[in-house]
Amino acid sequence: MNKILILKNDRAGDLMTSLKLISSLNYNNKLKIYLSELNNGFSFFFKNINTEKINFNLDIKDKIKIFFDLYKNSYDEVYILTPKSFYFFLPLFFRRVKFYSIVYNNKRNRPINWLRKFLFKYRIIYRNKINISSYRDIQLELLDKKDNIDNDFSNICVPKISRKLYNIIPKQFLFFQFRYLFFLKLGWGLDEFNLLMNKLLSKYENILFSSDNEKNDEILEFNKHFEENYSIIDTNKYFSKINNTNKKIFYLKNINAENLFLICKESKMNLAKEGIISHISYFHNVKCHNLFNFQINSFDDYKFQKISYSEWSKGMNISFSFLNSSIEKSIKKILRNV
Repeated sequence: MNKILILKNDRAGDLMTSLKLISSLNYNNKLKIYLSELNNGFSFFFKNINTEKINFNLDIKDKIKIFFDLYKNSYDEVYILTPKSFYFFLPLFFRRVKFYSIVYNNKRNRPINWLRKFLFKYRIIYRNKINISSYRDIQLELLDKKDNIDNDFSNICVPKISRKLYNIIPKQFLFFQFRYLFFLKLGWGLDEFNLLMNKLLSKYENILFSSDNEKNDEILEFNKHFEENYSIIDTNKYFSKINNTNKKIFYLKNINAENLFLICKESKMNLAKEGIISHISYFHNVKCHNLFNFQINSFDDYKFQKISYSEWSKGMNISFSFLNSSIEKSIKKILRNV
């Protein structure tokens, strides 16, 4: 049995891409995982694994904590699964530990080639050319044997929907993830949101949607509007409240990461900005239509997006739409795909 430390304090979508590797490592080994404030909500996968939360952007206390964790504990292996510069200096101090890592090649390589010499094993993600394999698949190449891959996720805790939650959600619905910044960049507001929701009802019997949980004034204004003008499903207290104006459109008030994961599995179609919902949908093998709002102004922009797609989305067979400020044109694109 090896003692393994996994450094994974990044975003929630990134964590989803590493679940198969983590589950594979959790067979006949003792694991500890560092998560961030951005992905710690998904720690329900690791109920049988020691987890600890640190900052997404490491501060001095985090660095000291990690350093002394390695100093005090006899880890056999460390997996660097998020490219923090600090992590790549650790092999210089702990020569007896086997460090495995994903590294990045671009105009400026991370880490520099000299530091890579101290890694026991690494695989490269390219940011300057198309990747042959996705980040999800390249991580699995860090395993010493391919037959060690846990394709069934049997070594992590994949939750099942509770009867309480199942009973308060409609049996047929589309799930939509509202993101305030995504709407802001498109120049959309509440009128555009209301129009989109009602148009989606022309194709689906019910619509369930979530919103951002950040506590700033703009998001709070949107969430207040949602609570006052739409039906509500509270997945934490397990009750629903019907709004007579919008009986078939449900706001998922204060939904947590675990219930979001479960709702996405029950949905007939998930619709969201490319990110965490894309990866949850892929995990569940549920249809997902991804929304993009970036502009292609040059060949370099086009090349950058193709490279990014090869890193994060290759092999997922996802559908997607590129949206612009015209809500009418954007809705037509969405409706053709959902």
